[in-house]
Amino acid sequence: MTAVVVVAAVAAVAVGGPAAVALEPDTAAPYPHSPGVTVQEFPVSVVAERNDAVVLNGMGALTLDFGADSGFDGSVTNVSADDVEVTIISETDQQTVGAFEVTENSDGTVALEFTQRVEVAAGDRILVQVADMTTPSADGQYSVSVSATTPGGTTDGPVSVGYRVVSASVSFPNQTASQFNDTQPITVSGVVPNAGYVGVFTVNENGSRGELVGNTEPIVAQYNPRNYTVALDGNVEASQRLEAVVFYETTGGNAAVRLNGSLDPAEDEVVTNDGVPANATGYVATIDADGRITTGSEYEIGSRLFFDQGEPDTGYQVQAVENGMLGGVVTQFETPANGSAVVSTAGFAPGQYTITRLDDGSVVSLDGDSTTGAQDDSFFVTEAVAETTDATTTADDSAGTDTMTTETTDGAATTEAGTTGQDTTEQERTETEASETTAATDGGDTTSGGDDGDGSSGAFGPGFGPVAAVLALLAAALVAARRVR
Repeated sequence: MTAVVVVAAVAAVAVGGPAAVALEPDTAAPYPHSPGVTVQEFPVSVVAERNDAVVLNGMGALTLDFGADSGFDGSVTNVSADDVEVTIISETDQQTVGAFEVTENSDGTVALEFTQRVEVAAGDRILVQVADMTTPSADGQYSVSVSATTPGGTTDGPVSVGYRVVSASVSFPNQTASQFNDTQPITVSGVVPNAGYVGVFTVNENGSRGELVGNTEPIVAQYNPRNYTVALDGNVEASQRLEAVVFYETTGGNAAVRLNGSLDPAEDEVVTNDGVPANATGYVATIDADGRITTGSEYEIGSRLFFDQGEPDTGYQVQAVENGMLGGVVTQFETPANGSAVVSTAGFAPGQYTITRLDDGSVVSLDGDSTTGAQDDSFFVTEAVAETTDATTTADDSAGTDTMTTETTDGAATTEAGTTGQDTTEQERTETEASETTAATDGGDTTSGGDDGDGSSGAFGPGFGPVAAVLALLAAALVAARRVR
C-alpha cells in the first residue's frame, strides 16, 4: 500500500503537479508615473524559467493582481480587452498574443484567459501592457502579483513585480532673462518622472495659459529633483509672469521613441497628481536697458546700456577715446556675480568711448575677437535726435481743416444760391469773391493765433486783415445796392 501511494505521488508530479521553480519578476512601471492618474500604459513583465509549468505545457491564462498590495487604492474597473496587449519576447523574436478575454477586472485584479494555448520557452519575457487603469493616489513603492496558468490548471507564481508612483513637480523662481541673449535661458527645477518636457508659457490677463515661449528637450525620467534649462529664444521682450508646466510625451510606445520627440502642447498631455496639474509660475524680468554695448554702435545721450562682456565682481570704468587713445574717465561701475551691469550715458558728452578695467586699465573686448584696443573696442554716444512734435502739425492741420470747412460751407451756400434759377452775374461773382476773402482772412487769424497767441497778425500780414474785412463789407454793400436798383 505504501509503495502504491509513493508511485501515485511521483506520477502526479510527472504529469502536472506544481512546478518547483516559479516565474522570475522583471519590470513594471506606469506611464505616466504620477499618482491618481489614468495611465496611457502600464507595462508589467516576468521571465519564464526552465522548469515552469507554462514552459512545459504552455500558457492558458494570466493574472495581474494589483490589489495584492494593501496600499493599492487605484482602479482597474475600466480595463477591457482593448486596453490590454500581451507579447512573448524571446532573444530573437517576439509574438503578440491577440486571442484572449478579460475575465475579471475588479478588486485590483485583471485576469486574462487565452482562447488558444500560448507557447512559452525558457528565458522568454512575458510582457503585459495595461491601459485605462488608475494608479494609487499617493507616492510610494508598490507591487503587482503576476501568475501564469497552464491550460490544465497548473499555476506558476504568483511573483511580485515592484513599481513606483512619483509625483511630478516644478518650481519656478523669479529670475532675469536678458533679451539681448539669443537663447535667453532660464532655469526651473523639479521632478519629471516620465519621458516628457517642461514647457514655459505666457500668462493671459485672466490667468489662463497663453502662448508657448520655450521648452526643454525631451527629459529622461528621473525620480529626484533636478534643474532644467529652458531656452526662451528671445520670445520674451518685456518683464512678465510666466508659467512652467510638466508634460509627458504621448507618441511612441517606448522610451527610445519618446526621447526623440518634441513638445506639442496640442498633442502631449499635462502631467497631473491626483488631478492637479504639475505647474508653477514665476516672474521673469528682462534687462532695463535700451541696448547692448557692442563695438561701433551708436547710442543717444541718456541711453541705458547693457554690458555683459565683464567678469564677476569686477570694477570697470568708461573712458573717452580721443584720436584712438584712451582719454578721461567718465564713470565707474562694478559687476555683480553674473558679470554684467547696466551703464547709463546720462551726462555723457557726444563722443567715442570704451570700457577698461579698474585694476590694470586694460581695455575690455566688446566684440570678442583677439584684437583689443581703445579704437577697436569702442562705441559712440551722440546727441539725441530732436523729435518733431505733433503740435505744429496738429495746429496746421487744424487750421487747414477750419479753412477748408469754411470754404466748403461758403461754396455750398454759393452753389445753393445758384440753384434758384438766376444766371450768375458779375455782381454775384463779386459777392462770392468777397465771401472767400473773408473766409481766408478768418483762417489766417486762426493760424496766427496758434503760432503767436496774440491774434495781431492776419493771413496777409500785420494790419492787413482788418483792411480786407472793411473792403469786403463795402463790396457786399455795393452789390446789395445794385440789386435794390
